[in-house]
Amino acid sequence: PCGPWRAPGSNTHAFVVQSFIHELAAAAGRDHLDFLIDLMGEPRWLEPGNIRALHTGRAIATIKLAAEKAGWGRTMAKGSGLGLAFHFSHAAHVAEVAEVSVDARKNLRVHKVWAVADVGPIINMSGATSQVQGAIIDGLSAMAMQKITMEQGRIQQDNFDSYPVLRMSQTPEIDVHFIQSDFAPTGIGEPGLPPLAPAVGNAIFAAIGYRVRSMPLT
Repeated sequence: PCGPWRAPGSNTHAFVVQSFIHELAAAAGRDHLDFLIDLMGEPRWLEPGNIRALHTGRAIATIKLAAEKAGWGRTMAKGSGLGLAFHFSHAAHVAEVAEVSVDARKNLRVHKVWAVADVGPIINMSGATSQVQGAIIDGLSAMAMQKITMEQGRIQQDNFDSYPVLRMSQTPEIDVHFIQSDFAPTGIGEPGLPPLAPAVGNAIFAAIGYRVRSMPLT
């Protein structure tokens, strides 16, 4: 069951689908970037005029730009990796790449996240950028350490000491880019969160060959 949250249903779907697509790419011996782009097929709007229908051309553009900004394909140090994910939700096409490192004791550090979104024309760039940055911080917080448990019908976590949000010292560098398309403008408050968890999970696999299938990571 999923209650009110930032992009609630989309987070579950993105984590499952984008993690599994990466598993398929690895099983096929394919580069994840090429595999994901190939899945999109020819650039087309699945339902022309419907802003809530996927446009594969816009999707491919965000994926390619995120990979380009992150330097996809570069040599990584041992225990380090890049992970990619794309998700279409809330009428927004968003791709993200995460750079992580994992030490011998499985301590994870997310060094940087690159995000590219196409939500049509942006007027307030600082506001839009802040929304994506906030979504990524929310996503990392949830993926890394947030969990709700119940005892005798009562929730045990009643404040941020037991339901922590990522602190400034833990927050990675976040690089946000927008594709200023001519399509009708849509929202950016929620869609920056769903690609985050699969991007980090895929990066962990690239770094140490360990597949993340449950959260929180703690």
